[in-house]
Amino acid sequence: MRFQRSGVTFLNIDGTYVSQQRLLRVPHEWIDLADIKHTNLYCEEHSLQEIERRIQYRNCTGLTFIGSGNYHYVSYLLMKQMNEPFTLVLFDNHTDIGARGETMISCGSWVSYALNIPFLEKVIIVGPLQRSHPHLAENITIFPTLHSPKLLLSHITTERVYISIDKDVLCRNDAVTNWEQGTMTLSFLLRCLQQLLVYKHVVGMDVCGEYPQASTDIFHPMSREANRKNEYANLCIAETYLRHTLHHPRLA
Repeated sequence: MRFQRSGVTFLNIDGTYVSQQRLLRVPHEWIDLADIKHTNLYCEEHSLQEIERRIQYRNCTGLTFIGSGNYHYVSYLLMKQMNEPFTLVLFDNHTDIGARGETMISCGSWVSYALNIPFLEKVIIVGPLQRSHPHLAENITIFPTLHSPKLLLSHITTERVYISIDKDVLCRNDAVTNWEQGTMTLSFLLRCLQQLLVYKHVVGMDVCGEYPQASTDIFHPMSREANRKNEYANLCIAETYLRHTLHHPRLA
């Protein structure tokens, strides 16, 4: 199986990748979104439209780094470009389904917006503490824990898969985020990614969950720890993807 189009893109929404210099050595496309206002946690409609306009014609559509989990709703915009049936596999410590009646998209409600994408057939969420949700749709399956990547594969009925990763699904030993974190290890996440890359047609992938850092606290012990762990996790995810495309040179 394969990526439709390869390449790595960084979306500079909150400046969190500037301090991850090893990660930035990965060949990539850089799209600056930092000047767009009213985007943190919740995103106003005109801001959402501007983000969508800027990312619409990006050249690298394989792996997209979004930034802090506060901007996870960008995944919805990335998936809107899909034009064939696919399954969303979401690794997240939260369902991101939101509450009924929310009038503005947010990092906690974007999955409910994604359900309106015509070609999205199913959502599989791996990692949330809760097994159910009051507004759980029939085409959403939740795995609070997952013991085998093969079990995940057995629940995917489409050939095409879009993968979205919020690093808050990882344990504190492997990532540091600004949200309550889960218990998944980085090694298990990478095993799941490898299985999906090999056995499914992955049409896109994104990663968020950076630790928000102001320029005044980049040397704070918490920020340094977060930067070290998150950069390593990001590098492992990127290398897993790049290793796959390297073994499929005609697709790179």
